[in-house]
Amino acid sequence: MKKLRALACLLLMMFVATSHTAKAQTTKADPFEDALREAVKQYRAGKPAEARVALDKAKALLDKAKSEEMGSALPDPPTGWVAEELKTEDVSALYGGGKVLKKLYKNKTGQEEMQVEVFYGSSFIKLIRGLFASEEVAKSQGFEIKRAGGEKALVKKIGDKNFEINMPLEEDVMVKLTGKDGTTEDLMLKFLRDIDRRALLHAK
Repeated sequence: MKKLRALACLLLMMFVATSHTAKAQTTKADPFEDALREAVKQYRAGKPAEARVALDKAKALLDKAKSEEMGSALPDPPTGWVAEELKTEDVSALYGGGKVLKKLYKNKTGQEEMQVEVFYGSSFIKLIRGLFASEEVAKSQGFEIKRAGGEKALVKKIGDKNFEINMPLEEDVMVKLTGKDGTTEDLMLKFLRDIDRRALLHAK
């Protein structure tokens, strides 16, 4: 209850601080702001459960906006490829928690695929970064250290013709590519180089 009260007070201060702008301008309805107003309304009415529901809705909208911003840092499909819609999922606590963005890229011929995953806020990323300690450490887990756009990447061959590449950007952001049906290592490394890494990190 104390946390809810503190958050409600913070929201009230935010609305007071922006009241002049809101009165001076006529803007279209914003779902996030509407959810915040509903949270404050329910809190003032003595309905903390309903206020929490509204706050959860506001948080979900923020998470969606963040995912879309991070997803926009991914490059367009390679020539002759198409991409499916971006998805956001929770990462199991067993694998460090956090979130993962997923986007599947497919060759139009249907012969090759590349699963792109962007992990953030997961402790699992720190474990992956630990493999950069040395070539020997990386090799002990089946990886080879290479570079993509100046960033270190961990490349693992899967079977005869497929690859997995992990590129941690910071302790809490990592891009993982998984190739299927013969997607080449060169294409995957080029994809990593084309990612707007600055925008990706800014959006996290």
